[in-house]
Amino acid sequence: MAILNLDDTKKVIAYQKFVREDPRGQVTQDPLWGELKSNWGHVYVYHETDGEIDAVLTVLTVEAVAGKLLGYAGRGPIGDVENIGMIKLMIQEALQALPDNVFLIRLDPEVAYSDTLNDAYQKAGFITRNRAIENMHGNIQPRKNVVLYYDGRGDGAAPITSETELMTHFKRDYRNQIRRAAKDGVVVTSGDTQEDIESFFDTYVMMAAAQNITHRPLSYFLRMQELWQGTGLFKVFLAHFEGRVIASGIGFSYGDEIWYMYAGSDRQYAKHYGPYAVQWEMLKWGLSLGKVEYDFGGVGDFVPEDGLYKFKHGFAYHDPHAEYIGELDWVVDDAGYQEYIKQFN
Repeated sequence: MAILNLDDTKKVIAYQKFVREDPRGQVTQDPLWGELKSNWGHVYVYHETDGEIDAVLTVLTVEAVAGKLLGYAGRGPIGDVENIGMIKLMIQEALQALPDNVFLIRLDPEVAYSDTLNDAYQKAGFITRNRAIENMHGNIQPRKNVVLYYDGRGDGAAPITSETELMTHFKRDYRNQIRRAAKDGVVVTSGDTQEDIESFFDTYVMMAAAQNITHRPLSYFLRMQELWQGTGLFKVFLAHFEGRVIASGIGFSYGDEIWYMYAGSDRQYAKHYGPYAVQWEMLKWGLSLGKVEYDFGGVGDFVPEDGLYKFKHGFAYHDPHAEYIGELDWVVDDAGYQEYIKQFN
């Protein structure tokens, strides 16, 4: 067990290689994510076997209670999450390197929920936050996600090895809407330039206003573009219609997965189905890379009444629902923890 020395270029490269290539690798465990979250502290823990990294725990810290720090391992750790003894040792290693006012280390690995795993973490001293949390926003990351599995899972599904098979995986009306977008002259481009981000941001702000939700500033996405440009791990997709960008999406390629992370659209052009065209190109990107999963992101619940589910499910209606284990909280300061969780109750 060791703390990553950011001045050790060779070890940083090894850490990033593991995060990016391990089947369960996640962008939020990449040290670049710590650079993106410039107002957060950070510590990077790794475990080696025979000189090779086989587990990492990236913990970012922010003041979440007055004078006290939350330590958050977004979609981490990456490694054998059933080896709880090792995970606890990694947490202790992180705590030794972090300030003394950390009140909580929160994990939320992208691993399927099971009663067995949930019970094992509780017996090991963790507080688990999953099925008892009914509100989608009761967790930092949604626990319920819509995922398309290219390897063919669920009733009526078959492995997807071509664009034709990918198209027929969708609901019929979704196929028609993708074709309608093309017929109307919608063209989707992809890239990782500053101009791409600025075009994305215009539609992202429109979508936020239409849904009456807050949004991140342009500077956040420009920093993201600066950090990941040229890596091949990050792409901005833009749907163009008659000289305007009418829909957009941002995706990350880590491990066996494409993670569809941010999106935007101009509702004035809804009849041209720009968001469907964007998804088609992003899903083809995953297919071309030989990915196993395409993660559409979180939903409130797996029901048609949920607007997010309603849109995403049509692309992945053959696929089993992805319900993750949720948050695994290692409490350091109970008073701080109780104050913190009040906002989620």
